[in-house]
Amino acid sequence: MKTKCKIAVLLTAVFLGLIFVAQAEDAPFTIDPFRILNGMNRSWLQGYEPSVAQNKWMLVLPVLSEQANGSIQTELIMHDETFSPFKPQTMSVKTQRSEGGLYAVRLPLELYADRNNGDYACTIRFTGQTKSGDALSMDMPYTVRIRDGQASREVMRIQITDVVTNLKLGEEGVVTAKFTNPCKTVTFEQLVLRISDKSQEIIPLSADVVYLEDLQPGESRTISIPMIVKPDASVSYHILDFCLNWLSLDKPVAQTESYTVPVTQEMRLEQGGVRMADSVIAGDSVTITLPLMNMGRSDLINVLATVSLPGITEKQSVLVGTIAPGETRNAQITLMPGKHVSGSFTGTLTVEATDNDGNPASFDLPIGLSVESPVITTTQDNTLVQQEEKIPYFTYGLAGGCILLLILCIVQGAVLRRKIRKMEEDRL
Repeated sequence: MKTKCKIAVLLTAVFLGLIFVAQAEDAPFTIDPFRILNGMNRSWLQGYEPSVAQNKWMLVLPVLSEQANGSIQTELIMHDETFSPFKPQTMSVKTQRSEGGLYAVRLPLELYADRNNGDYACTIRFTGQTKSGDALSMDMPYTVRIRDGQASREVMRIQITDVVTNLKLGEEGVVTAKFTNPCKTVTFEQLVLRISDKSQEIIPLSADVVYLEDLQPGESRTISIPMIVKPDASVSYHILDFCLNWLSLDKPVAQTESYTVPVTQEMRLEQGGVRMADSVIAGDSVTITLPLMNMGRSDLINVLATVSLPGITEKQSVLVGTIAPGETRNAQITLMPGKHVSGSFTGTLTVEATDNDGNPASFDLPIGLSVESPVITTTQDNTLVQQEEKIPYFTYGLAGGCILLLILCIVQGAVLRRKIRKMEEDRL
């Protein structure tokens, strides 16, 4: 771990050195990354760190400036004096230019004997003047690293918040989270993040390891990790494990947090077409039938069909219920126009549903219905009479005629028999 720490320090020093070299033309002050002065164990480019001896911290800076004239002042400004490892004292020093044009800045500061190990953020400020008397000033961010003090009492744990996912079945998605270093004086270095799904149905889109930048004390950073959901994954809640490893005060730290996230899919509620009569007699009923199909992989629940046909019904609904994946169910609604209703009517058939996560889906279909009046007849005196009401009188007249004919036949038969009998008697 010490080797890794040295590498991290070296990389930081290289980064700072390159910044100063790149800005040398514009910046009033720069750090010579290659120069090794007395009291330096190595150059800034190689990862120089200040020495600590007998509770005294010594910072050595090889400063270059083409604009400064005369002496310059170097000041160390702590960002939070509450946690400073330094005793109250003058935190600045004046330095004259050497014959070679270099300012060999040495800033010795007294440390508390009971100081705590930590990474203390500060700013190194350089000030001076040009030959014409113009002020020169430059700030350089810096971190005072204390490793020979007492153990830090801070909790080495990363806060993971604002976990947001966009994971859909069979598609690429993103897991986004905010990582915060809550410590006041400890930097989290060489962070490594792994996100895994216990069911192995959500996997990283590329590498399974993500290397994060160092988190300074109090610093937050939002990270987005590309993931992919397998096509045969379950459309439900999954548990993602966030596994973190890093170095705090040169010691390894491991942390695992679990978060429950949903895997969803786009709802596919399809319809097979409205089936209903184009017209109906007033007072009769007509049935509207609509086949509903679930073409997705999760249940569609609380499926509701509603007809709005102004003039016949403002709102009439039927609860279809739950439609399982691959299932077809019919929504049926029966309408009965009033006896005095007639004409053409248009409206909509609305279907609504939700998935198990409460996400809504709906669609509207246009519908139309023609209502016709019942068939009626008119008498000569313009009195409206239902045709079926005339049938009983005709039936009674016909029955009376038949009875009269039967009586006449009986009487005629009796007369003829009497004549025949008389004729036979006369022959005798």
